[in-house]
Amino acid sequence: MIESEFEYKSYLRNVRNLAEGTCNSYPTYLNAICNHLRIDITSENITDMHAVKSILERLKISLSDKNYWGNCQSALRAYLAFLENESNNPIFYPEEYYEGQTTTVQVNRYERNARARRECINHHKPICKVCEIDFSNVYGEIGIGFIHVHHIKPLSDIGKHYVVNPINDLVPVCPNCHAMLHSKNPPLKVEELKGIMSSKGT
Repeated sequence: MIESEFEYKSYLRNVRNLAEGTCNSYPTYLNAICNHLRIDITSENITDMHAVKSILERLKISLSDKNYWGNCQSALRAYLAFLENESNNPIFYPEEYYEGQTTTVQVNRYERNARARRECINHHKPICKVCEIDFSNVYGEIGIGFIHVHHIKPLSDIGKHYVVNPINDLVPVCPNCHAMLHSKNPPLKVEELKGIMSSKGT
């Protein structure tokens, strides 16, 4: 079993917004890599895409199932992004357009607490506080419950032992509005962004 499996699943669920089935299967694929290659991923010094590619090449040689190899690849790349998220140390991906920009990590650091995220959404409902989009109204069943969660107080102002209040400190916003809130440093306030949208007639 990989170290920090619970944290890895929380990262996949709350930062990457992956489906629950994927969150549960990715650690299984990582453990399969460890067993198949007889390695310990946590001691393989996975710090960049070169290290990931090296492991994948070793795996590809010994696997005949391309679909299985592809799933292992996705799980391993997500694990690299998770390690970056944990260390808050940006990793650059040569020849890759890969997720995990530093800004996004900073936005979502506390979202690893799945219970805080659920309490925020249960209270405020999965409706964007800026543009008021409800994804279930637009996309139907696949949009039910989909929403990002934004920290009202910038993380630069929060100590590492800060206890998040899910109702007062977190607010649901859609991905577009979330990105716009963080287009400035410090981030725009929800009311500021609503004002900008109103002034544009949206």
